[in-house]
Amino acid sequence: MSDESKNIPPLKPPKTFEEQLEILNNHGLIIEDKEIALTILSKINYYRFSAYLLPFRNEKTKKYQESVTFTKIYRIYEFDRRLRALLQAIIEPIEILLKTRIAYYHGHKYGPEGYTDSTHFQNSTYHDKFLLEFRSAVNKNSKALFVKHHNRKYGGKFPIWAATELFSLGMLSKCYANMLMQDKKSIARDTFNTGHEQLETWMKCLADLRNRCAHYMRLYYYNFVVTPRFPNDCKHAISGRLFDIVYVLQYLYLNKTRWNNEFLIPLEALISEYKDVICLEFIGFPEDWLERLKESESK
Repeated sequence: MSDESKNIPPLKPPKTFEEQLEILNNHGLIIEDKEIALTILSKINYYRFSAYLLPFRNEKTKKYQESVTFTKIYRIYEFDRRLRALLQAIIEPIEILLKTRIAYYHGHKYGPEGYTDSTHFQNSTYHDKFLLEFRSAVNKNSKALFVKHHNRKYGGKFPIWAATELFSLGMLSKCYANMLMQDKKSIARDTFNTGHEQLETWMKCLADLRNRCAHYMRLYYYNFVVTPRFPNDCKHAISGRLFDIVYVLQYLYLNKTRWNNEFLIPLEALISEYKDVICLEFIGFPEDWLERLKESESK
């Protein structure tokens, strides 16, 4: 056993739901109804639930602020859950649009299998890794009807318009980032009327957000590592919180009427419903967030 491994503490033993609740109580969380709290903990991982207490914890004493209740934290958790669902619904058409436009452009310029040729990309090493990731996706989806069809009829060859159906947003983002400069510029300009540098960061942010939503990970009081690059005339200041990426979504969502009706209206209602427990600062939303997002009409 190495000296380093000797210094690694053992993992903590598992706790019963009753013990978990006692830990929360000992740290100062007010438990209004023990039975209801136990039922909630039996359905939500303690590790997941306790993350929503981070804004209320004193790191020195490990105690929570006075008057913080279990119900309040659970309502914040519910707000976050419903916010993720709302964002997932708006991300879906953006992801499909990106796959459609990239496949259309690349397929017409380089042919159905042009995406497999490293000469159509900037970095051959990155391209090789991308193809390995794609083949892994093919293997994982080997039972899908269209995958079986292409394996049987075309010897495992996929045209780009079929291949992109197996791309994750992360794969699509990597594919775009490694495209030749003139191709990136054309796609960004013709589809979103923006620059390739902006679109590249937007896709990275979108992939990060989608992954968090798909894996039910916390958005509230979370600092995003990937930050978007905004157009030069944009006055929005980077916060590192969720609003940065939501602000990007308005550029990527081309149907402005549906953006306002199917996203902004439900979002406003959701924030209003939970305004007594949430802090807009913890998701990076400024006080005039609605007006800023409605500006998408003119973008």
